[in-house]
Amino acid sequence: MITPAIFILACGNLLSSAQVRVGRIVDRARALIVELESTTAPAEREFVIGQLDLYRRRSMALERAMGFLYGSIACFVVSSLLVALTVVLPQLVILPTITTVAGAVLVLAGAMNALAEMRMANGLLRAEIERRCR
Repeated sequence: MITPAIFILACGNLLSSAQVRVGRIVDRARALIVELESTTAPAEREFVIGQLDLYRRRSMALERAMGFLYGSIACFVVSSLLVALTVVLPQLVILPTITTVAGAVLVLAGAMNALAEMRMANGLLRAEIERRCR
C-alpha cells in the first residue's frame, strides 16, 4: 500500500507544477491577444498569431498531461483499495499490481506531455528573445 501512496504524492506535485504553468500560459496568451488587437503591422500580427497558436498547443499538452496524472492517481487509489481487499479475497492478488503498473504508465504519459510542453515553452522564449533583439 505504500508504493501507490508515494506515487500519489509525486503525481500531486506534478499536477501542482502543471497548474502553475497553465496559469502562466493563460496570462501570456491574454497579453498576446491585447497585443494582437493593437498591432497593425502585418508581419507583427503574423508573429503574434503564431505565438498564440504555440500557446494553444502548450495548453493542450498540459491538459493531456494533467488528464494522465489524474488518471494515474485514480489507478493508485484503486491499487491501495485492492491491496486491502486482497486480505479478504486473496484470489485478487494480481489486481493491485496491474492497477499500479497502469498508473505508472499514465505517469509516464503525463511526464512525456509535460516534457513536450516544456520544450514548446523554451522555443517560445527563444523566439521572443530573438524578436526583441532584432
